Amino acid sequence: MLTAKKITAIDSVYFSAVDALYVKAFPWHEQREPAAKQQALRDPRYALEAWFDGELFIGLSGCWQFSGYSYIEHLAIDDTLRSRGYGKRLLAGILERAPLTILEIDPLTSDIAQKRLRFYETMGFRASSWPHSHPSYHAGIADHALLVLGYPQAVDEAQYRRFAEDLRQVVMA
Repeated sequence: MLTAKKITAIDSVYFSAVDALYVKAFPWHEQREPAAKQQALRDPRYALEAWFDGELFIGLSGCWQFSGYSYIEHLAIDDTLRSRGYGKRLLAGILERAPLTILEIDPLTSDIAQKRLRFYETMGFRASSWPHSHPSYHAGIADHALLVLGYPQAVDEAQYRRFAEDLRQVVMA
C-alpha cells in the first residue's frame, strides 16, 4: 500500500526529494518559482505530498482541494520506477479523496501526449472540449494550451468556468 506524507514547508524532511523530482519531471515553463512554491505550501487548500511504497520514495503529487472538486496540478513518478504500476496506484489514492477530479495534459501533438491520455482514460478520466490555456508560471512567458480531463466524467461548462476561475484566482495568484 502506498502512503503519502504532506509537505507543509520547504524545511520538511521530504521537500528536497520531492523538489528534485519536480525539477526533473516537469519542463521549466511548468514549474513554480521558489517564492510561488512557498506561497502554495501556505495555502490550506493545497497539498504537496511525497508518496512512498514502504520506505521507498516513488513520486509526488501537488493537489488543490476546492468545494466539490480536486485539481491535480502536478503528478510525477520517479523515472527509475516507471512501468511498475506506481502511477496507477498513486492516482487511485488521490481519486479516493474527491467526487470530481480535474487535471490538465499537453495537447495531443506527440506520441507521449497520446500515451498519457490513454493512461488517464484507463483510470476513468474523460477529456473535455473546452479551449483552455494554463496561466504562465513565469513573467514574460505566454500561457500554454492544455487539454482538461475530468474524473469520473468530462467537465461540463459550469464546472469548467469554476475551475478556470479557481486556477487564475487561487492556484496561480
